[in-house]
Amino acid sequence: MKFGAYTFKPQKTFGFGFQVLRVKPETGLRLTPQPEMYSNIAVFADTATANIHPDWVSQSPFGPAQFGNNNFNIYWSVLCPTQPDYREEQLKYIAEVDRQCRGIWLNSQYFADHDHCNCPRCQERYQKSGLSWLEWRKKEINEYMEQIRGVVKNELTFCLQPDPVSSYERYGVDFDDFAKIADQFCVVMFSKNYATPWYWEMLTRGFKKILKKPFHISLYVHGPGDNPTDVPTAAELLTVAVRCARAVPDGFLFLTDGVAEMTDFQRAAVEKVELRKKLKSYGGQPVREVLDLVSSWEKIFR
Repeated sequence: MKFGAYTFKPQKTFGFGFQVLRVKPETGLRLTPQPEMYSNIAVFADTATANIHPDWVSQSPFGPAQFGNNNFNIYWSVLCPTQPDYREEQLKYIAEVDRQCRGIWLNSQYFADHDHCNCPRCQERYQKSGLSWLEWRKKEINEYMEQIRGVVKNELTFCLQPDPVSSYERYGVDFDDFAKIADQFCVVMFSKNYATPWYWEMLTRGFKKILKKPFHISLYVHGPGDNPTDVPTAAELLTVAVRCARAVPDGFLFLTDGVAEMTDFQRAAVEKVELRKKLKSYGGQPVREVLDLVSSWEKIFR
């Protein structure tokens, strides 16, 4: 099992096998890729570009894909996946980032949500396709992902929403088709509370059953601007990681703003001695691997 750090800042973390840098998060901010890190790029979620080109924002009968539209779980602006100028620019950008780092991790590489996008261009393309609405959306996403695969020479990872049942209807994502393009997956299981770990274990088991490529689970530790009282506790994170490990994913990532927040989490996890002893009884080798990771952090604080 592999363990990685997932950060917004280009700061080297310790105690992990690899690191993924959020080179282009959903805000649209673009950081310099780091040669020793993987680069995470939010493709169609791009608030900065949406502010410049509001007519590029994805549309639906329930309104645009923008923060504040409570018909959808959207906390940024999402662009139309068929916008030609943006697609061309992103292909060039992704290829350039790939040349400067270990590989590419994509997220938001699909439609914003159900009923998106019904802008005039998408309606015209759909009508001309002769396909059903859902098949047309899948075709648009798959064809663009194949173009991205053509320019990415390093390892390519597709991040997925934690919906193993209706991602096809919501986002135009077909897991089997994605498995033919990507090298691996990462299921994004971000939450500011993991008090009910059974649900996350259940989702992990669902993805283990249906995904045809290796997959990681990413867990939320401490994001930019978070109040320490509003993020998951170390006890919650240790427990949910162990519970998800029972389903035998291929690895885990832990998301923080930067190295300071990661170090705080690692220290708090190391200090949970009694909990770590208890969690040893939760399963076999995968559970031990998670707990061995935490044990390896002890040397950081000696």
